[in-house]
Amino acid sequence: MTIGIGEQVPDLTVDYWVRGAHGPKQMSFSDYRGKWLVLFFYPRDFTFICPTEIAAYSAMQNQFESEGAVIIGASTDSFFSHKAWFESEERLRGVRYPVLADTSQQLTRAFGILLDDGSALRGTYIIDPEGRLRHMSVNDLDVGRNVGEPLRILQALRCGQLCPADWRPGAETLTTYNEWLARAFPRLEKGALVDATKRLQTVEFEEGQIIIRQGDEADRFYIIVDGEVAVIRKTDDSAEMELATLSAGDVFGEMGILTETRRSADVRARSKVELLALDWADFKGLLDTSDTTATSFIQMVDQRRAMIPG
Repeated sequence: MTIGIGEQVPDLTVDYWVRGAHGPKQMSFSDYRGKWLVLFFYPRDFTFICPTEIAAYSAMQNQFESEGAVIIGASTDSFFSHKAWFESEERLRGVRYPVLADTSQQLTRAFGILLDDGSALRGTYIIDPEGRLRHMSVNDLDVGRNVGEPLRILQALRCGQLCPADWRPGAETLTTYNEWLARAFPRLEKGALVDATKRLQTVEFEEGQIIIRQGDEADRFYIIVDGEVAVIRKTDDSAEMELATLSAGDVFGEMGILTETRRSADVRARSKVELLALDWADFKGLLDTSDTTATSFIQMVDQRRAMIPG
């Protein structure tokens, strides 16, 4: 069965040539978990178009590596064929990435590009750090590839946003995220904001309603979109002490989540209020993506704890 987009690439073990090796080495795709892979197949050693593509990948190898990617070439030729060609062909003397020797044709067949004569079509594949296929393109034998296009697609995949036609790094994307969320988390990358926006819940409370009750478990983080709330601490004799008034753009609910304690105060609507809510796990997940954001919220917690009477 041919591997499709979004599917896991089978963890096959394949021999490969790499410059300086005296004999074949072996690799599995699981060896590269945590890295992006750009895998390209070419038809045969000792051919005419193939060295132009192979050399083009070599010339751009540093750019791929700057994107956290590993280039791997592949054909159905043997290690010894690779060694003879790559070490004698002047145009290939700069190649320093591994070249698979898929003599069993298992890998070529898995990608659906094996021809009747045992050669491979010009297939190009991008595999993400989890081992899933994210891009594939296939050329006929007579047409060489534009090596810059896989680099552009890799950059688009890594940015984690909606990229229009001909997108390049630094250009505008089509990705949208909640502006109130961006104000509350100004140091987060766009990709994290987009993902969190999908998890936001809009909730409303009428004047006088309790949003958070002192002593309850901390289950949500809130951003105020409209209206005002009062933060009220109940004393041991059931008296109420107003600690703060919060309005649009302010946040609350982070203290109990970060300190893993029960709510330390009531939060009551002073007017009709509209809030954006994140479950505690989603809130903590956002902090895990940015050390500076986590530090800012820890400092906020310290300041708010100092306001609470002992």
